[in-house]
Amino acid sequence: MNKLKKMSLGLLFLSMSASVHAQDLVVAYTVSSVPFSYKKLQGEQVGFNVDMAHAICERLEENCVYKAMLFPEMLPGVSKGDIDIALPNMLKTPKREKKVAFSVPYWRSTSSFVGPTNYTFNGAKAALETDSICVVSKTRQYDYLKGRGGEFSKSIIEVETSQATIDGMTEEKCTLILMPTMQVLSFVQSKKGQGYNFLGRPLSAQGLGGDVHMIVRPDRPLLLKRVDKILNDLISSGVHEKITRKYFPFSIL
Repeated sequence: MNKLKKMSLGLLFLSMSASVHAQDLVVAYTVSSVPFSYKKLQGEQVGFNVDMAHAICERLEENCVYKAMLFPEMLPGVSKGDIDIALPNMLKTPKREKKVAFSVPYWRSTSSFVGPTNYTFNGAKAALETDSICVVSKTRQYDYLKGRGGEFSKSIIEVETSQATIDGMTEEKCTLILMPTMQVLSFVQSKKGQGYNFLGRPLSAQGLGGDVHMIVRPDRPLLLKRVDKILNDLISSGVHEKITRKYFPFSIL
């Protein structure tokens, strides 16, 4: 092989190597899920998950491209490798574990019904017989309602985002909502949430609560290992708690 060909091959190899190392990490969080990920009036995406995503990327020392996505899009995106890391506020299930890799837990979840303060709540089944309930589609909360709806399943109003769930109730498209407690807490505490409150006890059984994880594309085991180490470091160093207190009045882990 002559010198010119060797130089050409060497340059091609260096170019390919640089391309691989310069590849951005795609990191996703939900479009609208106060206080986890939402847009300020100026259009800036903020929230607990947004801050956590940035904290992880800084410590990974990778160039990250951030994407705001609908919840139902995130699992397929990570499974196919279009997204490297996602923060969808997801609970681990055997079915989901077949598609993506799960990080160590970084907060704990329950689910709650919310509705008018003067509403007499006697459980999901009774509520669906007389009223409608808004819920995000393709979530454990939706599955829970479907299991109790029976012939009254038409009373379940499917929406695409947590904010759309709240808007559906305040705009009287539905009477009640079922959401992760942490995602609806800020609404109940807000001026717009006056006249609404939590109904019944928080639910954690049947997949409605438990450890919440980030998800990582399944073909990147070393990336998962690095994310887990960073998460554990953020928790042990107090950075996780500092981020938490920007958005919640109490610890969530």
